[in-house]
Amino acid sequence: MPPFMYHAHPFAGLALMFFVWVVQLLIAYLIYRDAKEQKMLAPVWVILAILPVFGYFVDVLYLLIREVRLQRTDKPPVTLEQERTP
Repeated sequence: MPPFMYHAHPFAGLALMFFVWVVQLLIAYLIYRDAKEQKMLAPVWVILAILPVFGYFVDVLYLLIREVRLQRTDKPPVTLEQERTP
């Protein structure tokens, strides 16, 4: 092994993997909340967003689809609080 590979801590890769996974779960949770407010299929979006590597592409795809839907309706999105009030 080359000498420059010995400086990393043995758990550095595991810690980075855990951190990336937590970030991915946080993004999936935010997508779930927003998809529920937009009356989209929230569980499907979360399942797709949690998938390793592919999930980040789904996150970008979700943002693109969401923006297109908002432009089509020409009105601001309805939040859950606004929907509950008569």
